[in-house]
Amino acid sequence: MSDKRNMVEDNKISDLVSFRDEKPTKGLQKEVISLEQIDQEDKIKLIHELKPYGSMYRYSSLIANYSKAPIKEVKIKIRFPEFLDLIRSDPSNMVLDPTNLEEDEDKQVRIQFNEIAPESHQQVNVFLSPLDLEGEGEIRSYVTFVNNKDFVRALDSKPILIMFTPFSIERKIIPSSHITPFSNSPDNVKAIKSIGIGVDDQFDPDFFFTHVCQTIQDHNFQLISINEKNRVAWYFGVDLVSGDDVLIIGQIVQNKIEWIAVTKNPHLLISLLSEVSSEFATLMIISGIIESINQIYDLECKYCGTPLSYIPKKGVAITCLKCNNSQVVWN
Repeated sequence: MSDKRNMVEDNKISDLVSFRDEKPTKGLQKEVISLEQIDQEDKIKLIHELKPYGSMYRYSSLIANYSKAPIKEVKIKIRFPEFLDLIRSDPSNMVLDPTNLEEDEDKQVRIQFNEIAPESHQQVNVFLSPLDLEGEGEIRSYVTFVNNKDFVRALDSKPILIMFTPFSIERKIIPSSHITPFSNSPDNVKAIKSIGIGVDDQFDPDFFFTHVCQTIQDHNFQLISINEKNRVAWYFGVDLVSGDDVLIIGQIVQNKIEWIAVTKNPHLLISLLSEVSSEFATLMIISGIIESINQIYDLECKYCGTPLSYIPKKGVAITCLKCNNSQVVWN
């Protein structure tokens, strides 16, 4: 996705939130002011941004209350294109209700806070993964709240255009000794796509490893090294669109399928990992392993985003090794 096409607002969430108390004027007696007398006009702000986050995008909405009175019944609605899939949210205990809007096929999530205290803020992040790299659409936020005078007020953000730039890989041969330095270079970013297959059949790691490698080779990457015993393979190439070198690793870890990609361009990582995982799902349908892409599950902890160590059996919970939260992947 071209950074120049993103209509991100000038105010960034990272530049927030600074509240300063005004010094009292000398010689004046302090007056008691009721909440109803506090002017909240132009003191409630909505800031949003869209950024790459590993193998997906993170869309953040922040409601900042700069006034000295609370706002109540704060309702946030986020609308995004149908070609994006909602993976998780942060805070993780937010109740999200994805709903397709029939008139334009957008999706939306609704989140509510009972109150935002004076001179404070609330932020919600949603993590979105592409379902179709040919899609183009807008993502934006809408907010309603009740102010200190019991009037309902509304805010909405400017839309951010989201689209995906096509990529084209050309094979590039490098010595295997260059893999580790390239992967650890501070100039590069790394992302992982970890998935599991929701079937009750016995897991055949060699079968799945063959198809993982096929999805990478189909995109014209050069095989640099392979470890058949540990079922991991390293491939390299250059993206002819951006000119960036790309390292991609395919592997089987326990009973999960993973791709790890490394390059300078974080948007390229998202497109590449979405493409290979989508192609893998298609191969699984053609092979008769699954009947629908709905049987492919993202193995990302819904609380912290860390890849889970394996896909558990149907209806069985797994505990994240990083945050120790338990969750069920598929039912």
